[in-house]
Amino acid sequence: MCIHKADNPAWTRRDFVRAGLATGGAVAVGASVYGGMRPVFAATDSVPNLDDLSRSVRGRLLLGSSPGYDEARRVWNLAYDRRPLAMLRAADVDDVRRCVEFAREHTVPIAIRGGGHSYAGYGVADGAVQIDLGTFTNVTVDRDRRIASVGGGTRIGDLLRATLAAGLYTPMGSCGSVGVAGLTLAGGDTSGRGLYGTACDNLIGAQVVTADGDVRELGSGKNEDLYWAIRGGGGNFGVVTRLDFRLHPVVPLHSAAFNIGWRDIPGALRAYGDLVRDAPDEARAAFFVDPESGASASCGYRGDAAVAAVYLEKWKAAFRPAEAHLSTSTPDPEGEVWATTHVAVDGAFIEHLNDSVVDVLSRAAMEGRGVGQMLLGLSSGVVARIPMTATAYPLRGTGLSTLIAAEWDKPEARSRAERWVAETGAALRPYARRAYVNYLPPSMPERIREAYGVNYPRLARIKAQYDPANLFRENQNIRPGFPGEG
Repeated sequence: MCIHKADNPAWTRRDFVRAGLATGGAVAVGASVYGGMRPVFAATDSVPNLDDLSRSVRGRLLLGSSPGYDEARRVWNLAYDRRPLAMLRAADVDDVRRCVEFAREHTVPIAIRGGGHSYAGYGVADGAVQIDLGTFTNVTVDRDRRIASVGGGTRIGDLLRATLAAGLYTPMGSCGSVGVAGLTLAGGDTSGRGLYGTACDNLIGAQVVTADGDVRELGSGKNEDLYWAIRGGGGNFGVVTRLDFRLHPVVPLHSAAFNIGWRDIPGALRAYGDLVRDAPDEARAAFFVDPESGASASCGYRGDAAVAAVYLEKWKAAFRPAEAHLSTSTPDPEGEVWATTHVAVDGAFIEHLNDSVVDVLSRAAMEGRGVGQMLLGLSSGVVARIPMTATAYPLRGTGLSTLIAAEWDKPEARSRAERWVAETGAALRPYARRAYVNYLPPSMPERIREAYGVNYPRLARIKAQYDPANLFRENQNIRPGFPGEG
């Protein structure tokens, strides 16, 4: 979940779980029909000749021996140190197409880099050809039609600056340096989803280079199977080079934040669960556990100030004696800015804060003191009422999209951080099978099936139709599902 810095200026970066902002480094989506082929994977010790690719593209191709290679392969989450076979800074769509064709011919996997902020480090991969969309940053806004079109490498800050200048907004993470495509393709947990739906619900069109090298237009009445799949299916179906979004008028957000600390986390969680159970569409809410300062809660109301004041009073009463820190804001395109870090993550979509879940979260908070962070963001309203199968994004119905994270800056602290995240995630799994895929660590196929639930079989069929060789597998991978296979 990305939350604007301006939404609550009293919070620190760590209160936002620093990196607890939904992103995706792999800006992939993709497709083509290869009737009946099974996945073929390149041997890691088989290195194709890259001269033909280098001669055929306009952009810069970096190899392991090239100046700037080590800097270019670096991603935000320093826990992942991967060495691609080559990295192409694509100059245009033809470069993307030629690179995809090269990878298919040589059965080399493709990694796609947009913002480079994927928690799982998917903007880069060992032995892969990386397609870097960093030059695809054009943003156009049609104020009259309320549509914004952006290149596949556009950052959130650039999109927001352009739309806000026109007095318009689309639900988007507010961490300015995060990639628009990686956020949207995974669904896009955003603080405005109660009123407008999430990022993928406002994606009305896209351009995709699929695994056969075709450039396809997606939208209503155009390649509708792929259009369905990219709205939540993540980096599995091709390279998204353009995205088109529906825009909405900017509405002020009236907020309150409460610093709870360590004194009664179970009681605070129960109060939070009661408050969000019947939240109006205009509401946003989050519950944080910081490893140093303990718990805090926040709420907001988008719209009329008088109605917001009545709504915020309920929260003040529930969290007394904690003082309410009040603010009013509109989206800030700069958002939160943070340095690269080492972080382990896991995610869960919690439908009910019952006693068992509260017990798991409370114990995890105390065991993770000094180590781990948790963010429980409300998902309700418009996004919750959209049918589960309307898009690939599986987090429908009211719930709390939960991020579990632990950072470290010294190598000796890594094992404790990863262990706390893994144990907390496992303890929540019986109560929360679905999850926001951008919050997951690199995951096994069974976990991805769980995360997508009823939408997984259709995703697997579309994957088999358009990417049967699984070139686009450097992601939370949906395996091609062929007829007769389980």
